[in-house]
Amino acid sequence: MGRTPHEIVNPLTLAEPTGFSHALVVSPGRVVHVGGQRAHRPDGRIVGSGLAEQFDRALANAVEALRAAGAEPAHVVDMRVFTTSMAAYRTHSQSIGAVYRRHMGRFYPPMTVLGVVDLLDPDALVEVVCTAVVPEAAGSGPMRAEQVWTPAEEAGQPGVTVSADGVGPLPAREQRP
Repeated sequence: MGRTPHEIVNPLTLAEPTGFSHALVVSPGRVVHVGGQRAHRPDGRIVGSGLAEQFDRALANAVEALRAAGAEPAHVVDMRVFTTSMAAYRTHSQSIGAVYRRHMGRFYPPMTVLGVVDLLDPDALVEVVCTAVVPEAAGSGPMRAEQVWTPAEEAGQPGVTVSADGVGPLPAREQRP
């Protein structure tokens, strides 16, 4: 999975994000909106009876829609996940996280998970909506590594934000050019 051309900002003054970023500065480019993707097969039938299994297919469908529009997962600037069971989402969060990383890599855009009463398809347990921005030209975007929150064991010290290449900690105020 490629690096994002956008700048991830995780201020040290906010709690450590787990599975998302606090903010993202979008590089100029073409905007791609992916409508609600559920766990539908091409014939329109829902795949899977469990939340993690349906999330796998819904996210795969979202990535397929992104690629059909000329975008990649690293171009995603915002994601919303709607689920009919927040309890099931919490219970299966580790397997959902593994599914997410398989499709999106270790790039975590700003993301919201919302509990809803139901979805349009009565068999659907989850729906994924995202927005991506494809850079105007190859290689455009921030000319330095994006900022990622790195746990203490990876960064060498607790609560620091380091450059994606791991060169060293950068103060939060230096996260924007």
